[in-house]
Amino acid sequence: MADFTDLPVNDGVGNWHFNRFRIAFDPQSAPATLFANLIGRFPTYINSSYATAKWGDVQYNGRRTIHFHGYAKYIGIDVGQPHTDWVAIIDSNAVSFTVQTLKREFWDTKEDLETSVGILAIPIVGAVVAVGSAIGGAHYNRMHFLAGRRAWRIDNGSVFGLSNDVMVLETAAVERFSAHVFNMADSVIGLEKRLPNVWLSFLNNFVNQMGLKPVDQALKPRWKKDMGAMHIELSFTNQVNLMGDPEFVDANKLYLSLLPKW
Repeated sequence: MADFTDLPVNDGVGNWHFNRFRIAFDPQSAPATLFANLIGRFPTYINSSYATAKWGDVQYNGRRTIHFHGYAKYIGIDVGQPHTDWVAIIDSNAVSFTVQTLKREFWDTKEDLETSVGILAIPIVGAVVAVGSAIGGAHYNRMHFLAGRRAWRIDNGSVFGLSNDVMVLETAAVERFSAHVFNMADSVIGLEKRLPNVWLSFLNNFVNQMGLKPVDQALKPRWKKDMGAMHIELSFTNQVNLMGDPEFVDANKLYLSLLPKW
């Protein structure tokens, strides 16, 4: 069996979620130079009080992977343990790259032993959804809780409809929950609402660690501003509605393989 199985968005459950997070800053280097730093040190910019990441020690079809853990803290305890998420870089160029969410298929002693003996701490599966067997718990725990893809791009402001006096780092995603248990958990503990802080922190980490100067921008309709960055989150009942929305149409021109070519 392969080490991973991909989790395509069309195999997910529930609504189609689309989001964009961006930050504008004073240009100090060419986009490709900044992008090389972004992808070279990517896990460093993820690490925050909301999530942590490292380069994966197992590849997916010869492609580099990233191994995440999202914190779910209650009264100081991370009840997100022992769950982790994996993605693989599936496409890249000089200013952008895209990842696909995955299900881990190989044995992980810490995660699989705990879930197989029924000590599944995470509310995603154990506390919210009474999985019928220990094997079932391990199965779901191995899945990224989202099915779909996320992409990142650094480029001149004009590429994003802004002035060329600024440069922009943006991340965009099309995703659904990868299984009904995660969809159900979302209704109880709000999995989806935890994501903005992860990506807003990521944008700020990159700008701050690179010594860049953020530049405030006027908000587009439907967009919000938090932590010095801009973001929009949309939900659609089906793919047709997603693909007809102007925000998706705009983003789909900028990113590599944001949706699979079926």
